[in-house]
Order: sequence, then structure tokens, then C-alpha cells
Amino acid sequence: MKKTLALLLVLSACSSTPDARPLSIPEAERLALVRFSNYTTGVSAFTASVPSAGGKLVLDGRVDFVNHLGYAGMRTDGRDDQFSKGLVQWNLGRMAFAINPSTKPVDPVPVIDWQVRELQERGSELDGALRLLVNLGSDRPENAQLLLQSSARWLRSDRIGDTAVDIFEGPKQKTATDARLHYWLDADGKLRRLEAKLGSQEEFAVFDFTGSAQPVQVIPPLGR
Repeated sequence: MKKTLALLLVLSACSSTPDARPLSIPEAERLALVRFSNYTTGVSAFTASVPSAGGKLVLDGRVDFVNHLGYAGMRTDGRDDQFSKGLVQWNLGRMAFAINPSTKPVDPVPVIDWQVRELQERGSELDGALRLLVNLGSDRPENAQLLLQSSARWLRSDRIGDTAVDIFEGPKQKTATDARLHYWLDADGKLRRLEAKLGSQEEFAVFDFTGSAQPVQVIPPLGR
């Protein structure tokens, strides 16, 4: 009986997840550089899975962190009708969508019927995801000292493929209903993955960043 109990205790200790903890000084400095590192990258390819009331949205595209512009193919998981697929391009305030059979950004940008509208502040998981993406770049680092004093935390270590990462939870947002972000950073401080709860969804939206990409050609409706 004693041997069995000891074995259970060992197995439990081995399988336990480390407790989240406050940031160390090097970790705060690393997290403070995320948006600046994105800015120096310029344009990054990304894929995203965004839970929404109408079904999971899958995006495959690229985001320009300097000019706050994104371009992607989009589809709704589990649907295969013409209205579930299209191209989306957006900036800090507006988005344009066009029905298209492609689920990846088409270059050059096709001359098609783009429907343009303002991005919603609340109530749309898609709009929240698009706004989040184009706000991930800054021409200067964050204040590491303020991050050190904030509620930001180290959560755990993990891997994305062969790449070792640390996962950090960002500071609490302005209101209690705003999701805290999970940043998956490699040893060089590059953002490899971002997780966020958007709108009323309990499941995390997941954004994977897969390396530098070609510039985004701005469509006329968004260039004005």
C-alpha cells in the first residue's frame, strides 16, 4: 500500500503543470519587445482560427505591422458554399470583404466587388481578431518596468514544432470582460503564436505567425 501511494505521488508530481508566476526582469524585457520586434519584421505570414457564433473562421494571410494593414483568405470551417469563402483586407478602422473561391490571399489583388464597412468595436469575433492583428506592431518597445509591476505572468514552457517557447499572459485589460492575451515567444523574443478570447467565446482564438512575407497591395477602397 505504501509503495502504491508513493508511486501515485511521484506520477502526480511528474504530470503537474507549473504554477503561473510574476515575470522576472529578463522576461519583462523580453515581453516588452514583442510589438517592436513585429515592427522590425515588417510583414509576417499568419494563419488563424477564430471561434464565432456562426462557426469557426479560418484565415490564411499576412499582416503588415508597420502600416497596420492585413490581407487574408477566409473560410468558415464546416461550410463549402460560395458565401463561406472570400478575401478580406483591413486596416485600423475599416475592413473590405469579397466573395472568392480562394482561401489564401490572391496576388495581385483581384479587381472584384469589395464590400467595405467600419470595424466594430464590440460584438464581432472577426472584427476583434482583425483589429488585434493590425495593432501588434509598434515603432518602440513597451515599458519593461511597468510590465514588471503589472499583472502579466509567465505561464509555462512549451514547444511549437521543434521550437521551444515560453508562454506569457499579458496584463489585464481595461475592463473585466476584455480577454488577456497569451504570447508564445521563442528564445529570441519572436512572437510565434498569440491566443485571445474574443467576444462571447470561451474558446481561444489562435494566431500562428510563420515568418516574413511580401508586402500587401492596398485595394483602392482602403487606400483613400
